[in-house]
Amino acid sequence: MSGIKSILLHVDAMTESVVRLELTRRLASRLDSRITALFAASKDTEHTSYAYSAGAILAALESEWDQSLCDEAKRRLQLAGVGEGPPVSWCDIVGDSITHGFLEEAAYADLLVIGQQVESPPTGAAPAGFVEATILQSGRPTLVIPRTPRTGTVGQRVLVAWDGSAQAARALTNAIPFLERAEQVHVVSWAERARTAPFSRVDVRDYLRDHYISATLHLRHPTSRIAEQLATLAASLDADLVVMGCYGHSRIGERIFGGASRAALTSLHIPILMAH
Repeated sequence: MSGIKSILLHVDAMTESVVRLELTRRLASRLDSRITALFAASKDTEHTSYAYSAGAILAALESEWDQSLCDEAKRRLQLAGVGEGPPVSWCDIVGDSITHGFLEEAAYADLLVIGQQVESPPTGAAPAGFVEATILQSGRPTLVIPRTPRTGTVGQRVLVAWDGSAQAARALTNAIPFLERAEQVHVVSWAERARTAPFSRVDVRDYLRDHYISATLHLRHPTSRIAEQLATLAASLDADLVVMGCYGHSRIGERIFGGASRAALTSLHIPILMAH
């Protein structure tokens, strides 16, 4: 594992972007990574239903307001990025949709950092579906930062959700750079006994020991309330990072989240590292 050397951070016109930037800079210091901050904010489209005669005036006013909002947000973010810590390279998405542009840029980063899922994104935020598309389509591990993080650290006390699936295995492997530096690593499985490889009987703790990582295993009874129990356990352990696979499935050609993934993304108040 060569580690995480490049981080692509999405920032927008929402105040939560300042917190996301600060956490990313602290993380980059620990991982010895460089940061590219990609600014992109959705515009207000509520005036599109007005009559055409008023449309041009409204569009011009809206464009000026959008630009003012973006300029002030970028100024605030750039000021927050000054000082001790890794430097930040600043870019804007130009001439492309926010989601498509971010996914194109993601191919050149080791880790993506984005904000938490918002059901009805306000003006200045990432568009609807941005978080899901990034996790499911980028091919990169994605760190989702909640709107109001419970702690100011990421990756010192890590909780891994483990079920032996390909998605969970991919998330675990992508999390190795975090786990190597963590003070505590916990693994939780919803099973009567520890899950093992079918023939070698290697379990997740054996796998982590090969990487010189010691982990504590927690077993829980199988349940449909995984996200709720995950949040409770994370709080009791004072975890500052949850690692889990992202479960999606196809319905009429559309990629959608499984229930546990969606619930975790919208309800947890600590960062989540996901992979699909």
